[in-house]
Amino acid sequence: MARRVRSALAWGAASLLLVGVLAQGAVLLGLGIDASLGAVAAVAVASGVAVASVTYVIEPRLERKGRA
Repeated sequence: MARRVRSALAWGAASLLLVGVLAQGAVLLGLGIDASLGAVAAVAVASGVAVASVTYVIEPRLERKGRA
């Protein structure tokens, strides 16, 4: 697997896990989030796919400019 693909998948997985952790933290702190597990999972997967896609597209441009 290419380094670019691995990097994009890693950022997508990090985003997916972050959404889950933030939702769980909000529930534990009693912040009034009444989202079901399915809704949280759907948002987490959507954010993971979005972040992975953007990373895949943007990373080569950042490398060319010397910012990555």
